[in-house]
Amino acid sequence: MPKIGLRMIKTSIAVFLCFLIYVLRNEQGIVFYSCIAAVLCVQQDSRDTLRVGKNRMEGTIIGGVIGMLTLVFMKYVFVNDNKLFCYLFISLMIIPTIYTTIWLKKPSASYISCVVFLSITVSHGADGNPYMFALMRMLDTFIGILVAYAVNLIHLPSTKESDN
Repeated sequence: MPKIGLRMIKTSIAVFLCFLIYVLRNEQGIVFYSCIAAVLCVQQDSRDTLRVGKNRMEGTIIGGVIGMLTLVFMKYVFVNDNKLFCYLFISLMIIPTIYTTIWLKKPSASYISCVVFLSITVSHGADGNPYMFALMRMLDTFIGILVAYAVNLIHLPSTKESDN
């Protein structure tokens, strides 16, 4: 049986702290995004956590900004009720999303930029205030990254620090 490693414990602590912050914020935002960022960012050491967190935040900002701009364009300029046409437009907007990461020399942020972009445009485009969702999505991700980094700075006792 594999042992429960320090990384598993730190990840669990980071997720709990994200839930705690969510409660302290009177449940503002979506705790899911903080927890996901924490899970993905807790790494073997704080240096790797910082690297992964920076990449995640860069991708979130790029995807969030392009997602918001796409929603503005679709709401005020390109008004079309045809779902298939809207989906075609959103699909085409993946190209500038990826291109922006390449142009900014952040190619490793491409995948998360696309995930955030799609989360905003597809899942929350019809929300009452999708722009606020995009901003909250970025804030929630940032919280998860900070929590992961802070938890990774804590030196918990263990017999061996494994990558589990």
